[in-house]
Amino acid sequence: MVKLQSFGGSEYNAWRRKTQFGLKSNQIFYIVLSTFSDTTEDVSESQWLSDEDYCRDYLLNCLSDRLAETYSKFKTTKEIWDNLDAQFRKEDELFKSHIVDKFLNFKFHEDMEITPQVIDFENMRSKMNNENIGVTDIFLIGAIIYKLPAAWHSFITEMYRKKEHMILDELIRYIRIEDENLARNNLELVKQQQSAANAVTQPKKFPKQSKSHKSEPPKLEAKKTIDKK
Repeated sequence: MVKLQSFGGSEYNAWRRKTQFGLKSNQIFYIVLSTFSDTTEDVSESQWLSDEDYCRDYLLNCLSDRLAETYSKFKTTKEIWDNLDAQFRKEDELFKSHIVDKFLNFKFHEDMEITPQVIDFENMRSKMNNENIGVTDIFLIGAIIYKLPAAWHSFITEMYRKKEHMILDELIRYIRIEDENLARNNLELVKQQQSAANAVTQPKKFPKQSKSHKSEPPKLEAKKTIDKK
């Protein structure tokens, strides 16, 4: 028996789907659907009891220790399965709504590198796909381009022309290159600003005047003329 990742309370539908596959692979999924008296399977009571015991252990083994202790109070596998559905399916629907809202409201921060933020956005799409909320590559490409910051206007215009023939990895590569170009340009701009600031703060040096050469007051030409007369 292969133990699946233990369910601790989040992403229930994904866990349920994988657990259901495991139960079907072991040909015991019918146990969670009915009691022996209601089953449509052609099995003896002894066979059903054996499968019930095995299925119950399998299901509890797929829960976290905390949940396994809580749900072990139910005697049959069907009770465990039904009560898990009753508790977590509604919560999972709320989780789906929450992650869709996060996807739609996602914004790229202009003062940070865009590439890591694109990876975060793509991971959010993966979570949605795990919950059967399909987001295709072409939709994700359009959403990424649309959500890029205003400072990327020229890049956005260029990508809009290419998006119909572009795959996701190609867009991420273009964004990584643009990130590197912007970082290089910003570094050059900072260097120029620092150089200009240093030039302004340094005091200008003027040549010292000799003490023996003092400026003489201007001569009064009118007085000279009077003396000659």
